[in-house]
Amino acid sequence: MDAVVKGMAGRKKLLITGAAGKAGRTIWTHLRDHYDFRLVLRSTVPDDLYEGDEVVRGDVSDYDAMVKAAAGVDAIVHLAIRRWGGMSPEEVAAATLEVDMPGVYNMYEAARINAVPAVIFASTNHVTGMYEKEGIYTRPDMPVRPDSIYGTGKAFGEALGRFYSDWYGIRVLCLRIANFNGKDAPGRYYEPGLSRWLSRRDLADMVWRCIEREEVKFGIFYGVSGGSEKKWDLSNARELLGYEPQDEGSSQAFRAKYRQERR
Repeated sequence: MDAVVKGMAGRKKLLITGAAGKAGRTIWTHLRDHYDFRLVLRSTVPDDLYEGDEVVRGDVSDYDAMVKAAAGVDAIVHLAIRRWGGMSPEEVAAATLEVDMPGVYNMYEAARINAVPAVIFASTNHVTGMYEKEGIYTRPDMPVRPDSIYGTGKAFGEALGRFYSDWYGIRVLCLRIANFNGKDAPGRYYEPGLSRWLSRRDLADMVWRCIEREEVKFGIFYGVSGGSEKKWDLSNARELLGYEPQDEGSSQAFRAKYRQERR
């Protein structure tokens, strides 16, 4: 682990796993005015890091490395999401069992050992993906119905988070992130109310609210921008976090744009 750099007095320090990915970069760029950062990177170090950012080289599946990485931080944002493009079902299953599930266990343990008060866990809408396939409007409190091994692994992370919250008093907030493309536009046409897009600023806003709403001890929230009201229930995010999407994936402007592009 690289040498620790002290953050500004009075500012919280966040540990972000998967920091080089689209979601990780969004958080440490959009929330720069609020927090200091320790970034966990497997290999490539971005060339646009800010002065004072700490970098930890390591893999979330390395228990000892993650315990060391979490020392002295105020919250962990676990974003180590693997991409499945070009992988066979067997390869996806192996990666879920060998990397993703041990990785989320390591992060909860790192939080417990280091007395980190909060973990924000990047889950996925695939935890309840079978409801979506059947066109069923889905609430966060409905039984999980994963549509894939990937979604099943994330369901494990949510359940493990419930245990660490109840047993050890760690605040755990799970965001079932929908389609996140790291852009300021959805990139495709969505019918009104059926958007699956999460914008960059809405992701950053949700993470900020999860960290700052300290009275919320555990929660599962759909991470999606506006225009998804026919798919997923955002009422608990509104009530508990004060979240109100700033962007809408099925807005008239986006529908007009992508309808025109398809011609």
